[in-house]
Amino acid sequence: MSSARLTDWIWNSTSRYTVALFAAIAATIMLSLVFAYVNTSQALVEQLDGLITQEADTIVDQSQGGEITNYHERLRQDPRRYKPTGLFSEAGVRLSGNIERWPPGLEVGRPPIYVNIDRFGPDWKMIQRSRAVARRLADGTILVVGWSTNDNDQTALVVYRGLIFGLIPAFILGLAAALFFGAQSNRRILEMQKRAEQIVAGDLLQRLPTRNSEDPIDKLAQIVNGMLSEIQTLVENLAGIGDDIAHDLRTPLSRVRIGLERARRTATTVEELQAAVDRATAGIDHAISIITALLRIREIEQTRRFAAFEKVSIDEIVDEVVELYEPFAEQKNLTLTTARNTQTGAARLAPADMAQTDGFIVNGDRDLLFEAIANLVDNAVKFTPEGGRIEIALSAVADGCLVRISDTGPGVSDGERDLLTQRFYRSDRSRNTKGVGLGLALVSAIVKLHGFRFVIPATEGFTAEITMPKA
Repeated sequence: MSSARLTDWIWNSTSRYTVALFAAIAATIMLSLVFAYVNTSQALVEQLDGLITQEADTIVDQSQGGEITNYHERLRQDPRRYKPTGLFSEAGVRLSGNIERWPPGLEVGRPPIYVNIDRFGPDWKMIQRSRAVARRLADGTILVVGWSTNDNDQTALVVYRGLIFGLIPAFILGLAAALFFGAQSNRRILEMQKRAEQIVAGDLLQRLPTRNSEDPIDKLAQIVNGMLSEIQTLVENLAGIGDDIAHDLRTPLSRVRIGLERARRTATTVEELQAAVDRATAGIDHAISIITALLRIREIEQTRRFAAFEKVSIDEIVDEVVELYEPFAEQKNLTLTTARNTQTGAARLAPADMAQTDGFIVNGDRDLLFEAIANLVDNAVKFTPEGGRIEIALSAVADGCLVRISDTGPGVSDGERDLLTQRFYRSDRSRNTKGVGLGLALVSAIVKLHGFRFVIPATEGFTAEITMPKA
């Protein structure tokens, strides 16, 4: 690893967090081991103090009867030289035993303490670290009873070495794991960085690598990939929209130009010139309607008019739409009806009964919702042949209400159903009908702004449904 990459790795936040986590775990293990070592040592000392105190108290009790057989027995049975024992005068002069002089720091009647005892035998001397107590006997002499801490020290040393030698591999393994996972994380971040640079350079097909896991980085990558897919779709749609706009505006403007040129050459009367101007005005109006619809969709998609959201009665909007389009339906001899189900599977209500109910209340922009439903009804009136039937149904569903506009028109094929909400798309049923192909795109934009659901199910004729959660 080069010095630059090593520096990057050290300063990488994930690596620092990994090492910090390892350090915290290592410190916890160290504290646990120190606690275990101290507790083990204390337990051994307490056990030794208990033995010393018990033997000293037994000899003191025997001295009340003039016998100290346990004292002599202790001196005689000490093959390992672990039991320093002695009698001293009030002045601290040795009287008997295997202790050469009074241990420094030892006090009569106090609990056992650590002392260095000068011991001797027939042909040996030693300074022995021991736990010892001093007790006064019945005749006034002072008894010193000790016990070498050599066994305790050896046991503690074994425990200490075991902890140390057990801790070193744990430290090495933990550090290796920290370095490994830190390097893995750093490698993954570098790969994401490279992909991000490619995306910034214009390659919108690139995506951040994911592992389909519950890892937070993986979840973030999935969210970013979803955003990239949406951005790619928007960019592609924008590119396609530019071509569609050019195509849809070029045709009416070309007709206007040709018509005006022809009138300029051939018109012989004022009436003929006025007719050419009227046709040109109609073509320009058609071009303006395309631009107006596109601006309206952009306004809905970009401005996000959440400030205008309020509780809206869908019943009232449906009634207003019906009132608006009934004259147009009558002109084409169409039957325009409304129906409402207050509960799933409930009986259908007549319009007069609908006015007596509380209505379906949703949260949204009233003008936009009116525009969406009106566009769907306008399409139904426009594409349904004379003598046909249009129905606007308002139903209760599990999570809110459903507005369904259906007609007996020619309908659309299964392959076209997903294309209808694209801008400028015109299905086979609309080829011979005046329009710009933006009505359903406008409806889709309004529904998406509100977070509602818009579908075009497969039915006879044409049906559009908007599902709206209740407020």
